[in-house]
Amino acid sequence: MDNQQQVIDYLETLGAPALRKVLLEAALNNAELWKRLVTQATAAKRPGLRVLEKALLHSLTPEGSFGWADDAGYADRVEDAVRLLDARIGDGDPALLELIEALIDLVERSVEQFHESSGLLDDAIRDLHRTHLDACAALHISPDEVGRALFRRQLDDRWGYLPEIIDDYFELIGEAGQSAYWRAAFEAWEALPDLEAVDRSSSVSARRHAIEAIVEGKLAQAGDLDALIRAKARNLSRSGRHLELAQLCRENGRLGEAIRWAEEGFKAFPINEAYPLEDLLIELYRESGDYEKVETVAWQRFERLAGCNGFFDLLEVGKLIGKEGSLRERALGLLWSRVEKQEAESSTGGSSRRSALFGFERDQLVGIHREEGDADAMWAVFCGGPVSVKFWQQVAAIRGKTHPDEAVALYRRLLPHVVEAEGPGARYERAFEIVTAIRQLRLERGEVEKFEDELRSIRSEWKRKRNFMKRLDGL
Repeated sequence: MDNQQQVIDYLETLGAPALRKVLLEAALNNAELWKRLVTQATAAKRPGLRVLEKALLHSLTPEGSFGWADDAGYADRVEDAVRLLDARIGDGDPALLELIEALIDLVERSVEQFHESSGLLDDAIRDLHRTHLDACAALHISPDEVGRALFRRQLDDRWGYLPEIIDDYFELIGEAGQSAYWRAAFEAWEALPDLEAVDRSSSVSARRHAIEAIVEGKLAQAGDLDALIRAKARNLSRSGRHLELAQLCRENGRLGEAIRWAEEGFKAFPINEAYPLEDLLIELYRESGDYEKVETVAWQRFERLAGCNGFFDLLEVGKLIGKEGSLRERALGLLWSRVEKQEAESSTGGSSRRSALFGFERDQLVGIHREEGDADAMWAVFCGGPVSVKFWQQVAAIRGKTHPDEAVALYRRLLPHVVEAEGPGARYERAFEIVTAIRQLRLERGEVEKFEDELRSIRSEWKRKRNFMKRLDGL
């Protein structure tokens, strides 16, 4: 028999007074349980709603710091409140709705104090919303009043629980209530000021965002494209709004309008905000057959992001418009000009001087030729000037397939950077990997003695690195 069953069997032998004593002792040593008992004791007397409200607010107001697991106990208190509120619906007091709404607001604000919210708390909050719906039905609140109140509550819905049961509210209030809801929504929306790109520094409130989402969702559902475009165009304070408009027009076959919205947004916002519009413009111009603009925007993007990734993005565009070759040469020319400029400045001690631990313009060309599989071109670029250390191992691995001696020499140049970068207690995984690569190259050519000499040299140079020496013992 396990301990749990033993305790259950024991408790069944106790009378009510003894059980009460055990429960009281437990509650006095458990703040969570004590709060729950105080709330239930107050509610058991069926006090007025003001007294009940005070007890529930006390129970559901978080105290102190909450951790990731503490929300389970809080969820129990919310479920207690749900049961107590359900029991008061039959009293017929309309003030109960205000109490439920106040508790919903408190509980949803309290969620922010938990590091994580378990499914238990989410379920408890949904039950609280469901209690509000049941109270609306039982108390026969007018559909018009419920509809308008529902819209107001939705603007304060922090975590999106209301949309899950909004259809149930709509079913309860019927056409009259739904009309009131949408009137309230459109009245609030019409009262919003129009925003342009110059207003982007202004904070767009969560309230405005919620109103726009509700109204624009309704217009989209109704299939009124022109009205939806006009609605979205009332807030152009973010580049994302232009992106939405351009995509909406594109999806509905209005390519010219899509281009206009994308161009307008791209010109109106700084590039760190508008770059998705740049990508979209390339696609839109291609769809419209304006390949000259495709090339212009694609090149403009490459100039800003000139590098290995940007190079291949440019070539993808070039394939689509039949200019892959010319764009490739043009891009390589730009990259080489940057290499030459940087290395000229570096040779004279200019501001572009860098150490081998940081980025060089030449890195991009090494990466391009590596991706293209042109090992000889990659090696030529690598040997022509400074390249970041982070590329050396990749280059050595490729060079080792055809020129093992040159690869070994590069591995030996790389090894000091890798070993000295390790701190106390290091396992020297990467350094061991490099020595293993050297060993493999030598064994493939039957040059065992050469590797043994190299290994002795490596051991002598870093004998103070005990963990590294232990790793090398395996060789």
